[in-house]
Amino acid sequence: MKQLLFILCILPALTVAQNLSVMTYNIRYDNNYDGINSWTEGNRKEKVFTIINDANPDIFGVQEALAHQLKFLEERFPTYQREGVGRDDGKEAGEHSAIFFKKNRFVLLDKGNFWLSQTPDVPSLGWDATCCNRICSWVKLKDKKTTFWVFNLHFDHEGKVAQIQSADLVLRKIKEIAKNGKVILMGDFNLPTEHPAVQKIATQLYDTQLSPTNKTPNMGTFNAFKTDEPLKGHIDFIFTEKSIKIKQYKIIETRIDGLYPSDHLPVWVQLQLK
Repeated sequence: MKQLLFILCILPALTVAQNLSVMTYNIRYDNNYDGINSWTEGNRKEKVFTIINDANPDIFGVQEALAHQLKFLEERFPTYQREGVGRDDGKEAGEHSAIFFKKNRFVLLDKGNFWLSQTPDVPSLGWDATCCNRICSWVKLKDKKTTFWVFNLHFDHEGKVAQIQSADLVLRKIKEIAKNGKVILMGDFNLPTEHPAVQKIATQLYDTQLSPTNKTPNMGTFNAFKTDEPLKGHIDFIFTEKSIKIKQYKIIETRIDGLYPSDHLPVWVQLQLK
């Protein structure tokens, strides 16, 4: 009887902490000039599907995804819900920083998008960026008793001012949207760990690659489809609110038929939310 009472007493404590896996993956836009690495002709889309399917994340964010690439993923992952709009028109045009989450586990409470620019509420080019609009999409999810926010972004790769200003904007927006709630921020930052913009974010959120569970701390995430060169450029990140526990961190290096499925490697973490 005493043993039963003990079990009943500890059950609430056991159910409060929720484990979930999160992955960020720049799947590279569908470029007709990619040859053997092309989305359709090179059958890269099936390789990307395999990587995500094998990782089985509860939540994953993709960058550079065009509408037809997202449609493919939605068809292949019917148990996930997708959120996020195109960066060019706020609908379907251009690349997306979309978020997928398991429909049978999470309830969507809210969602939104903002552009990394001086006019974040409308599709726009930011500061000294010259290439393209940059966007951050977000969702507010509930998992049993735990509510949290997930942000997914893609920083500019050229504009020096845009990179710093984007970091400031993202931190402000997170504070505005999530207040003091639990936050996961992920994406392709197009910048190395030591860059001031990345370090600025790391002052407010925890860089999960610093977790002791990271067994490859010096590994990069950008491969440029080159399988014969070392991985040096770590530019893909998952940050968390500092109360979130990191149970596992890994960069997925898998090649299929000797090739990388994308020019980036996905980053996968297992988290514990309390």
